[in-house]
Amino acid sequence: MNSHQLWLITRYSFTEIWRNRTFEIAFLILIPLIIAYQLSFQSNIFNIPVEYTLVLSSFIPTQNAYLFNLLQVFPLATMGFWVHKQKKNNTLEALFVHPQGNGTYSAGSTIGIIGAFMLMGILSLAIAGLINFFASPTGFRPLIYLFYLITLFLPTIIFIVGMTSFLSARCFKNSAVTTLFMLVYLGVDILYLSKLYHGILDPLGILLPYTFSDFTGMADLAGFLLHRMTFFLVGIGLATLAASGFPRIPNKVNGRQLAGITGFLVLLAGILSGYTGYNRHKQMEYRQTLYKSVYNKYAQNNKINVTTHEIRFAYREKQAQMESRITLKNSTTDPCSEIILYLNPSLEVTSIQEHDKPISFTRDAQVIIIPYPIFPGKDITLDIYYRGTIDESICYLNIPEKQKEFDIDNRHYLSCRFGHRYAFLEKNYTLLTPECLWYPVSSPPMNPSCPYNTPYDFTRYMLTVDHPTRLTAISQGSSQKTESGTRFENEHPQRNISLCIGKYGKREINVDGITYELYMAPDNFETLTPVEQKLDSLPAEIRDMKEIIEYERKSSYPFSRLRLVETPVTFTSHYHPATGGSEMVQPEVLLLPEKGIGILNGRIRPFTRSQLRFDTFKRSPFKSIIHWRLNNEHVITSREAGTLSHLKLSVSWHYDQTYNIFDFNPLFFNHINHIHSSKYPTINGILNQLVKRPWENRDPMNQASESHQEALNYLNGKSYREALADNTLSFNVINQINELKANDLLMQIILRGVPVSDFHQFVQDFMKQKQFQQTNFQTFDNAFLEKFGWQLSEIFPMYFDQRELPAFRVKNFRKKGILSSSGEDTGLWTPHSKFNIEFDVLNESDVNGVISLYLHCIIFPKKGEDPTVDRVIYTPRSFAVKAREAKKIIFIYEGIPNSQSIHTGLSKNRPNMFEIYDEIFRREKKPEYTTDSIAREEPLPLDIFFPPTNEIIVDNEDSGFHIIDPPASWLSRILGIENKHHHGSFFDAVSHWESQISTDYFGGYSLSCIGKATGKGKASLTWTTPIDKKGKYKIYAYIPNNSYREEVRRTRWSNDPIRDILYYYTISYKGGKKDIKTYAPEESKWVFLGEFKLPEGECSVTLYDIGLPGQCVVGDAIKWVYQKP
Repeated sequence: MNSHQLWLITRYSFTEIWRNRTFEIAFLILIPLIIAYQLSFQSNIFNIPVEYTLVLSSFIPTQNAYLFNLLQVFPLATMGFWVHKQKKNNTLEALFVHPQGNGTYSAGSTIGIIGAFMLMGILSLAIAGLINFFASPTGFRPLIYLFYLITLFLPTIIFIVGMTSFLSARCFKNSAVTTLFMLVYLGVDILYLSKLYHGILDPLGILLPYTFSDFTGMADLAGFLLHRMTFFLVGIGLATLAASGFPRIPNKVNGRQLAGITGFLVLLAGILSGYTGYNRHKQMEYRQTLYKSVYNKYAQNNKINVTTHEIRFAYREKQAQMESRITLKNSTTDPCSEIILYLNPSLEVTSIQEHDKPISFTRDAQVIIIPYPIFPGKDITLDIYYRGTIDESICYLNIPEKQKEFDIDNRHYLSCRFGHRYAFLEKNYTLLTPECLWYPVSSPPMNPSCPYNTPYDFTRYMLTVDHPTRLTAISQGSSQKTESGTRFENEHPQRNISLCIGKYGKREINVDGITYELYMAPDNFETLTPVEQKLDSLPAEIRDMKEIIEYERKSSYPFSRLRLVETPVTFTSHYHPATGGSEMVQPEVLLLPEKGIGILNGRIRPFTRSQLRFDTFKRSPFKSIIHWRLNNEHVITSREAGTLSHLKLSVSWHYDQTYNIFDFNPLFFNHINHIHSSKYPTINGILNQLVKRPWENRDPMNQASESHQEALNYLNGKSYREALADNTLSFNVINQINELKANDLLMQIILRGVPVSDFHQFVQDFMKQKQFQQTNFQTFDNAFLEKFGWQLSEIFPMYFDQRELPAFRVKNFRKKGILSSSGEDTGLWTPHSKFNIEFDVLNESDVNGVISLYLHCIIFPKKGEDPTVDRVIYTPRSFAVKAREAKKIIFIYEGIPNSQSIHTGLSKNRPNMFEIYDEIFRREKKPEYTTDSIAREEPLPLDIFFPPTNEIIVDNEDSGFHIIDPPASWLSRILGIENKHHHGSFFDAVSHWESQISTDYFGGYSLSCIGKATGKGKASLTWTTPIDKKGKYKIYAYIPNNSYREEVRRTRWSNDPIRDILYYYTISYKGGKKDIKTYAPEESKWVFLGEFKLPEGECSVTLYDIGLPGQCVVGDAIKWVYQKP
């Protein structure tokens, strides 16, 4: 192949591409579009506060590379024209009479196309670099730009050009057909293929995590390079095969055969590379299956406890060199024939000794079997020597794959995916948590037979770490420098320990005897300069936050230190139901994501400069961030929704509540004790759920919406025991069931006459007495018997096996201010205010139940008449309501309840919370007063909760209600899109009827309605009832105010006047039919439709989906009222 001729053809091809109209249009659209996107979302020019915007130095180049790589494929797909162009006269026509071979001509043309698009990619990255350098304070790392150019752009371009060339030369004679095929293929790839088989079929690498951490680089560099090499080789192979099919007569006799063989071999190499990448994932799945089976195999053999454990760690020759001196004790009443220990399977045990004498052992994956008997009450000390690496596939085997995929998929910034790592063992960085089994333990981090009942040892650990002086070692316990590194000793027995080694800087402060240590990358401390300038205020701020956290838990922080450690953005953990948290929060150690990603909204520098105002003590933003991001079990998360959600382009959003992996609660409860029971497997989690936040400090709104509703639906007809054995339940649903049953246990205790405060105090006291140890449930149950006169286990048979739930009807809520004894109004808004609160309730089920009144209360400090508000807490009061009982509940409250809600807990009620709009507090209505200050309960007749005898009501939950949906579109049928339950606004609903629950709707214990966006009248709702008594009837429709509210919301955006919203009904009866139009009300209420003389027989009312554009149509209930003659 002549290099001069190759260069000549390449240059001509390159010039032709740049002159091509399609290429010019693509250049003029793609580059400005990407620039505008990054200037808007990734620069500080417009000062738009987007999450994570100015954090990692790789974010700007990664986002640019992702967008360009995704968008360039469509103009690339049209480049098949070069094979067909010899049929037309063009600028390369003269070259056909020159003596270039087909290989030279094809290679030159292909390289020209590749070069043109690579130049466009260079320009795109160069502009991103300018934005990075001049329009953001983020660090500029030019090698990242070069890396993406070579590893991301080049393989994509080569593959698409190669495939297009192959199709043009071998399959299709028409360039338009080639282009159409490629566009369809790329569309299918973006929508579907990218999500299959770990992205191995996706040349664009849409789901690949290639964001660089400033600590450790990419999450899976080897996997990424293997994926890109696959399509690089496949593209070259296809391009070479295309050259062998070139219609021009070859210059050499065997030219085509040689090109065909070469192309086939390169293509085969690419396929083998792809198979290697696919096999990596299959091998990991195989190992995970193996490890699960091994856990199951030895699940019943755990009888040994580790009492002390001294570990020595060193990193040498690219692996960990470790030794453990471990003391094991048989705390049971039965002899143990063998010792079962667990260790990461990639760590090789070289020797086990007792008093310098070797002991035989065998390995079964992660299990170490030592045939050494230990009798009850006896112990043994062993020296275990082991070395190797860490197999991360052993981690989180008990977490469902869907949940892990969900967690990992939501670890991203815009389209920059972080990936996931569960451990690091490298020369310059090490991060090992208990989940990866980096040292021998007798209790594994998972219990396959019952994930919610994982037993734990409380062990006194000592850790010696050998490391270079340039690195810092971090772990639990007091630290002391040694000649070779650092030594840690724990003051208390711990469930487990972790180890982190890296290039860290340190800041330290002691407040009230507790040492707070902050470890960050040295270059990152500059972002905290505003904090360090306010050091005089910092102790008081920390003290105030600590007091709030301890006050809400009625418990003191149990450790003498707290170490906050910055970790790579690629490191992650998952919520563990057995511990009530994740490994981001461990005893004495809080692992924070790199530069605060996901906690401080990423923008640490502007956050610290503009929000950390320690001179403004009251409700400071810093305190709010710490309180809400680290002090709540649930957090509201947003994720992309829709068919293109995996592209992470923020097209549409779905909001839900998920478990907070940075929740502080385990530090106060789960990490300091454990109540174990094989008979009642979830008892530890239930008790911790009840005490992790005292009853009077629970936010009633703090519940996951969709999973919470699914959990309620499941328990309406199935027992708790069935739920624990049901493997089909999702992770979030079973956790919501556990939370519901925890509250249900408290309700059962209330029914037995134990006050909430007494029970809570008992559990707190018991756990304090049993700190840093595992306790059998029988011990707890005996203590409960001594305190309250009955055993908690007495109610467990019904508690675990009950299938029926109570069902409540609540009405007539009233709140009145209480006058003084002299009849004088002392004012409603003072610390001495009293309120008379009453409501009517009916339990229409056959089981007893408990209903709770939550008061959102303002608390004043104890400073006499000081009107300053100290804090706001939720105060519940619970009331037992027996089966088939109706009563009026009158409650006297001293304080200022500025809002209130009634909760039915684990019941058939939908929703199970009645939020009460307080017109008095908002000064929209004058307050009512009374002198009645006696709390009591009064019986009521049941019939006041049901319609009068002359009324017929058909609700949307009744059998007389029917829905007619419009036919689904052809696209929806092809894509298999199903109608799903809708939890948002009907304004955003699609073209089918969807249900929604709210206390504003009509119903019995289920308050719901049906709605949809307006259509063409092909969808309808029909309410039908038999008329047994002929005569005059007034007909009413209960119309929720959704339509009016959505119209008001629309006008806020458009500034248009509010339109008149009409509802179109048809009333049909025997011998007659009438069309009715009525206006949508501003408030939810019964709307009069008309008076009709109805004969005996069926009467129906139909609502059609006719209306104005942008309107929603809502149907709830129809009422027929018989009029006496």
